[in-house]
Amino acid sequence: MEPSNVTDAVSSALVPSRVGATTVGVDEVELREELEVVAQQALQARNEGLGLAEATRDPRFDALRHFHQDLRDALFLEIPKELESWVDGLQQPAGSQSTAALGQALTAVAHPADDDDVEDPLASAQQRALAELLVFEAIRLRLLVAAWQSESFEQLGGEESDVDDIAWEEVEAILSDPAVLLPEVRPLQVMFASASISLARDAAERADALGHVGGDLREELGMRARLRAALRELRLPESVLLENALSGLLGNDRLGLVELQEHRPVALEGMSRQAMDQRVSRGRRALARAESAWPRRRRPALFDLLRTP
Repeated sequence: MEPSNVTDAVSSALVPSRVGATTVGVDEVELREELEVVAQQALQARNEGLGLAEATRDPRFDALRHFHQDLRDALFLEIPKELESWVDGLQQPAGSQSTAALGQALTAVAHPADDDDVEDPLASAQQRALAELLVFEAIRLRLLVAAWQSESFEQLGGEESDVDDIAWEEVEAILSDPAVLLPEVRPLQVMFASASISLARDAAERADALGHVGGDLREELGMRARLRAALRELRLPESVLLENALSGLLGNDRLGLVELQEHRPVALEGMSRQAMDQRVSRGRRALARAESAWPRRRRPALFDLLRTP
C-alpha cells in the first residue's frame, strides 16, 4: 500500500457500499474528507511530540477526539440486518486473511521511514500519521474488549484512558522495530499480545496497591465496575444517557444533554431533547427492575461478536 492510498483503502474497507443487492447508505466522499482532517490533526500531534493516547484527549484536536470516541461507541451499535452477511464474512478465514493483510499494510505505512524521495512529503506524512492512528485504534479497541470482558481491570480502578495509554505504549514501541515488517510477522497480533501482557501487569500492580487501602474504596470500585458492565449491555443511546445521568456514582463529570449529544453523535445524533429526557427516565426505572426489563440491544453489536463466550 502506498502512503497516498491509505485514506482510500481504509474508507473502502470500513463499510461496504453494497451488500448483495442492498445499497448501504455511506457517503464515501464525506468519509474520506473526515479521514483527511483526522490525518492532519494526527500529524500535528506527532509534530508536537504528543503520543496518540494523549492527543485523543486534547480538546485542540477535535476531529481526532471525535474519531477516537466514535470508534469506541461504534462497538455497541446494533448490526443492521443488511450488514449481517458482510460481518459474518469478515469472521470467515478469507475475511480474517483480508483484515490481517490490511493490518500488515497499515503497519508498513506507519513504520518510520525516510521520506526524502517522496514527491509530496506533507501528504505522505499525513497518511503515515493516519496509518499509525488506525493501527493504534485497532489495538486499543481489542484491548478494551479484553479489559471489559473480565471486569477485573475496572474493579481494580482501571479506566478506558489507562487502556489507551497501554495500547499506545506498545504500538509505538513495536512500530519502531524493523522486525515488525518481516513477512512472517502478523504485526497486529504481536501488538495485541504485548499490550495484553502489559494490561495484566498493570492490573497486578493495581491489585497490590489496593491491598493497602481500606475496604470502602475497593467496594466503591467494585460497584462502579458492575454498573459500567450493566450499562454496556444496553442499547447505545440508553447506555450513553444513563452513564451521564449516573455520573456521580461513576466518578465522571455530568454534561448537559446538548453538550453530551455533541460529544457522542454515534449514540445520540438527531435525537430531540425531549426524547433524550424520556429515555433517561425510562432507563432509570428499568434499571430498578429485573434485568429482563432493561433496554437491552435487540440485535448483536460488534462488542458481542468480539468478546469470547
